[in-house]
Amino acid sequence: MTVLDPHSSLLTSRPGRWALRAARVFDGTTVHEGAAVIVAGDRISGIARSVPTDLALVDLGDRTLLPGLVDCHQHLVFDGSGTLEAQVADRSDADLAERARRAARRALEGGVTTLRDLGDRGYVTLALRDDPALPTMACAGPPITPTQGHCWYLGGECPDRDALVRAVDERAERGCDVVKIMVTGGMMTPTTPMWMSQFAPDDLRLAVDRAHAAGLPVAAHCHGIDGIAEAIDAGVDTIEHCTFLNEAMEPDPDAGLLERLARSGIPISATLGSLPGAPLPPRYDTIASKVRAATVHVLSGGGTIVVGTDAGIDPFRPHDVAPHALEDLETLGLSAERALRAMTRDGADALGLTAKGRLTRGADADLLAVDGDPFTDAAALTRVAGVWKAGVPVVPTEAA
Repeated sequence: MTVLDPHSSLLTSRPGRWALRAARVFDGTTVHEGAAVIVAGDRISGIARSVPTDLALVDLGDRTLLPGLVDCHQHLVFDGSGTLEAQVADRSDADLAERARRAARRALEGGVTTLRDLGDRGYVTLALRDDPALPTMACAGPPITPTQGHCWYLGGECPDRDALVRAVDERAERGCDVVKIMVTGGMMTPTTPMWMSQFAPDDLRLAVDRAHAAGLPVAAHCHGIDGIAEAIDAGVDTIEHCTFLNEAMEPDPDAGLLERLARSGIPISATLGSLPGAPLPPRYDTIASKVRAATVHVLSGGGTIVVGTDAGIDPFRPHDVAPHALEDLETLGLSAERALRAMTRDGADALGLTAKGRLTRGADADLLAVDGDPFTDAAALTRVAGVWKAGVPVVPTEAA
């Protein structure tokens, strides 16, 4: 058996079969102590207690090996500098495409091997999907919104029902992976209050049905309780943010809505993960505790949560911030195993990418190694020791 350094040049060409061993291996559901992951080309061959002697072995020592993280909600064209509108104003599409490329690379080096971009301008992220040096990406193009609605400056305004249908059709024709629709207003666009629904329920249902007919899932931006209920009725595929706000800007869902959400099977793509020291908005503690309580109610009823960091919107949510979401998930009462499943397998399933987020036979060989034990220390997930995309180690850009 040949024991290799994790970034050995012998691995950069994606050899036929080799193995990664660590003190702990998390396969997306279960922890295996002292096991090895067998990699065959760009796929996982399996998890084994002993490694065949004819395989090259990367021994990670006292580290934890798990699937690459799945971030279900990023904005690669944003860089966190100023208001959302200011971040893209006076920037060419070429500038935004390059910014998006750098952001995606940062995400990958931070352990995010799969991400969903839920709002660009000019469809600039679509061209990045074939770059093997970037994460696997599902892209929405410009989010659909009414005239002057949330994020209108990204180019997805729809003044009427006919425009709404054309917008969905255009995203299908351009090859988008998902349709993003701004069901309610948002915090960083002053024209529509966060709690207010932006589309008539019938129009929302029409857009969802049109997208589904074209084979596209729908990600619904929802802060208000009415918008969440309307999104459930329309049959969206994920609910982004899901803060349950009422007109008084207080989380105020009734039990019936929470139980409906749990029964629907629609994953909550929760906005989790920020750098330490992030400033808290006014009344944050009160609002956050109520959102947590509502989310716990949904989860206790069998609902699903995944992580969507909203990376890019401010300086405390860079595109590699996803590992910081583990601690947030644990505050919801989830075990470390359950929280890491939300960040890997469940996130991949919510995106319809069932070869991602797991270390099982036939899955893509996207892996993350971290220093320490994230099952006892959430901060360990932020200590990235190695990333492999499709079986090839990701060498940090500054070291390339």
